[in-house]
Amino acid sequence: RPPPRPTHGVGSGFIIDPKGYIITNHHVIEGANRITIGLLSGERFRAKVVGVDKETDLAVLKIEADHDLPTMKFGDSNVAQVGDWVLAIGSPFGLEQTVTAGIISKKDRDSASFSTFQRFLQTDAAINRGNSGGPLVNMRGEAIGVNSQIATLTGDYNGIGFALPSNEAKFVAEQILSQGRVRRGFLGVTLESVRAEFARVYHLPDAKGAVIADMQPIQANESTTA
Repeated sequence: RPPPRPTHGVGSGFIIDPKGYIITNHHVIEGANRITIGLLSGERFRAKVVGVDKETDLAVLKIEADHDLPTMKFGDSNVAQVGDWVLAIGSPFGLEQTVTAGIISKKDRDSASFSTFQRFLQTDAAINRGNSGGPLVNMRGEAIGVNSQIATLTGDYNGIGFALPSNEAKFVAEQILSQGRVRRGFLGVTLESVRAEFARVYHLPDAKGAVIADMQPIQANESTTA
């Protein structure tokens, strides 16, 4: 049999520190033997993985340049509102520096298919394969999200994309850079919001608070994730 041919993938990311630290999605670099970063200037660098957080599907990479690199500033994703205009920047299908426009159509979008720590900004800005890891940018040029997923039946853009909010991405990146992993508290229970039907069944005056849906034993290694 002939030896297997190497496969190639493409994704996006953005520089968060002039010393060459880059944020992207974990699924973009997962299983990669070699990671090459191409900049708008035409420069190309080999990158190393500083750390990953599978819970939020984020990774921090590092490239070595002989000069400070331009960075993208994090914005405050909590300030973003439904209807705000945003831009999605990345390399869909390998087409570098592609920019698409849309609005924020939902905040704190969650789903059974997302992890516990993934509550996304939903946008109709076109996000396709190769956009993953790129920034969702507000009209001030600040990254308020990391483009991560799409809802699709075909594998391509269907009008619904999801970006991890910048406040969560910034928290994860700072944890990875300071201690190499992300530390989180572990409560040991799974909570669900009190819906109207819960309030009726349990004779609650208002549909507020939380219901304990499941309990998990606390183990020594469950206080941190990496």
